[in-house]
Amino acid sequence: MTENVEDLVKSVSLNQILVAILEEQGKVTVPTLRFLDANNDDKELVIDYDSETLSFTFSLRSKNEQ
Repeated sequence: MTENVEDLVKSVSLNQILVAILEEQGKVTVPTLRFLDANNDDKELVIDYDSETLSFTFSLRSKNEQ
């Protein structure tokens, strides 16, 4: 199962992530300045899979963190 999840994570698109989050949360409100100032130069998307709950967790981390 882990290999299948790794393959899935490699092929996931940002659109799929956004749609899944919005389906789960209903809607997300982002202030205009946060949206316009969003800078991904120093951040990366982290996707964690929990095999016990069969769920994904999406988060951001600094590219300097490992």
